[in-house]
Amino acid sequence: MSTPVVDVIAFPAFITITTVTFGGLSGALHATKRGLDPIGVFTISLLCAVGGGIIRDVLLQSGVPTFLVNPQFLGLAAVAAVTGFFLAGLVKLVVPLITVVDTLLIGSWVLLGAERALAYHLGSSAAILLGVITATGGGLIRDLLCGEVPAMVKPGEWYGLITIIAALFFVGLVRLGLPIGVAEASTMVMAAVLRIAAMRGNWHTPTAYDLWGDLESRMTAGVEQSIRKRDETLKQNEQVLNDASRD
Repeated sequence: MSTPVVDVIAFPAFITITTVTFGGLSGALHATKRGLDPIGVFTISLLCAVGGGIIRDVLLQSGVPTFLVNPQFLGLAAVAAVTGFFLAGLVKLVVPLITVVDTLLIGSWVLLGAERALAYHLGSSAAILLGVITATGGGLIRDLLCGEVPAMVKPGEWYGLITIIAALFFVGLVRLGLPIGVAEASTMVMAAVLRIAAMRGNWHTPTAYDLWGDLESRMTAGVEQSIRKRDETLKQNEQVLNDASRD
């Protein structure tokens, strides 16, 4: 088991409770919309609340996953699941608030993964990867268990892309030698501003673009056009020769 060499970011208890609760409510609402039973609702609620952290802790082999060390996470997920199962209409009313909290704290989840990776002396690429996984892992597991293509990998609003940018930004600032507090604050602000801009500007990630196919079609069209021009020129020359021979 590895031992961290520096402290990692620690948020005030009320922020942790708020984000875990709202993440659980989001997952519970997602599950109830798909007609899952109470066990399914609780599972999805828990995974949306702490799924990214579970994956992070398993990959780091850093001991018992955090959600098991802190039983309150299970309690909050259970409350969210019960609320979502019996009061789905009420949960829908707080969806805008859930979105606001998620927008403001999207960078914090990236920090919880990226900074812990750096604390274990992992490289920049590993830190970026763990930052993205911590921020999006819960949603990925949720969609897979619900039999859906994960939202992160589908064309849509900037979310997964923002976590990647935030992780790159944070690791870059750390590697440049900025104080850790400055890097943390800058990353959280940048991620939140970028998320707000993406939502207001309706920015969407594109679908795959077949560059080779496009070049091939253009090349083929160019060759065909050249052949047509050559044939037209030959016909014109033949016509001129025929006219001259008749004269």
